[in-house]
Amino acid sequence: MPVLAVDATLPPSSRSLERVCPRCRKKPGAFPGLVTVGVELPRCPDHGLPFVDFSDGQDPLLGTTIAGRFTILGKLGRGSMGAVYRARQEAVGRDVALKLVRRDRAHDPETKGRFEREARAISSLVSPHTVTAFDFGEAEDGSWFLAMEMLEGETVGERLRRAGRFDWFDAIRFTRDALRSLAEAHQKGIIHRDLKPDNLFLSRVPSSGTSGDQELCKVLDFGIAKWSRDDEETKIDQLETQAGTVFGTPRYMSPEQAQGGVLDARSDLYSLGVLLYQMLSGRAPFVDDDAVVVMARHIKDPPPRFRDMKPEVVVPEAVESLLWRVLAKSPADRPATAEAFIAELDAAEASARALESGLRLTLPPHEKWVIPRRVGVLAGVGIGLLLMAAAGLLLIRRSPTMNVSAAPAAGFDLGRAASADLSHAVGDPTPTPSVSSLENSSAAQATDAVDAGHALEPAAKHATRAHPATKPALAKKANERYGRFE
Repeated sequence: MPVLAVDATLPPSSRSLERVCPRCRKKPGAFPGLVTVGVELPRCPDHGLPFVDFSDGQDPLLGTTIAGRFTILGKLGRGSMGAVYRARQEAVGRDVALKLVRRDRAHDPETKGRFEREARAISSLVSPHTVTAFDFGEAEDGSWFLAMEMLEGETVGERLRRAGRFDWFDAIRFTRDALRSLAEAHQKGIIHRDLKPDNLFLSRVPSSGTSGDQELCKVLDFGIAKWSRDDEETKIDQLETQAGTVFGTPRYMSPEQAQGGVLDARSDLYSLGVLLYQMLSGRAPFVDDDAVVVMARHIKDPPPRFRDMKPEVVVPEAVESLLWRVLAKSPADRPATAEAFIAELDAAEASARALESGLRLTLPPHEKWVIPRRVGVLAGVGIGLLLMAAAGLLLIRRSPTMNVSAAPAAGFDLGRAASADLSHAVGDPTPTPSVSSLENSSAAQATDAVDAGHALEPAAKHATRAHPATKPALAKKANERYGRFE
């Protein structure tokens, strides 16, 4: 189960008001003369312990210090491998997200290998679009820890569950950000292998301008990342000794990943294409509840077209055309690299913006609204023809000897044609669709599913899914952040 922050969207001042002494449970306000020096944490005068978040009940680690430098202030989430805490690195006065492996799992080879894989992966990446790792090591009791930047915001998955889907320009922007992270990772021989909505984080960061905070998309959770270079693969991937082993989340797997095949950077691009598809439409291409059926569909079936699946979803033609290439079954038919994907995404966006209608324009607020020249010319021609027709009618009425049977109709039809063309370019507003979710799964028998085909899928699975608000049991909790940790 992914582990996410509970209260990362609250400002620090709001969180500190909720903190109490872990022993007497008194708040800082109970000690009027309490003062702190520099970046030191405020501590209970009676017990000498720092004030901590007590929202998750008693935890023996609250108020303790890990590795001599990380003081635990609150729990952000938990999983079968351990938990993620909010901690303060007092020496530099910053809050961090501290992943801790449970002591009884710290010496398990598989758990340790996965934890080490994630730590080494994100420690080697410096892109602002990758979550930053500050420290990694072994605690006093033998458990492993990983200190990462404390993120403020929400995951793509959380926003999709709240908003349904994204405007096309936001979907492109977040995809481009994620590609910048992947470009660096791929250059260093790292393949993520588990891109999904809850592993893309929309982080609010201060802006130097006057428009307030800006939003960056960051890639999280390199826990099952794979090194494609031999020297790193020997060190990190010793657990992957069985051919055909499948790792990842079925809904977002590439066809070659679902078959347990050899992966390269283009597998991540396919997975990100699935995410772009979901951001644009509100649902993934294949949403069957059976993980094996979903994997088989990735291998065999083309993704449903927006016009067939959700006619109300309007995606610019250039963007949609690129998306189908990214979702090609053969890696050779996709963009070769993340940089190539970015270049094609930029071109598609430029083309879409150039064709955007003035009345239907969906540019961000800081950009000007303009009417494309083609639409303006058509509108001008239509108005001119209507004026000419009106003038002709006026002259005809003043000359009783003229035959007027055909003249008005010609002018009216031409004007209506121009207006219809403008109306078509403008388009209609698009309602917000629902979004469904699929629990994580790591089924390893995709090849059998290919042979079975659609026979594995019950007919009921084609039924339209309800909005998450009507099926609360299917919605993921909002306190899941910093990636899967199980």
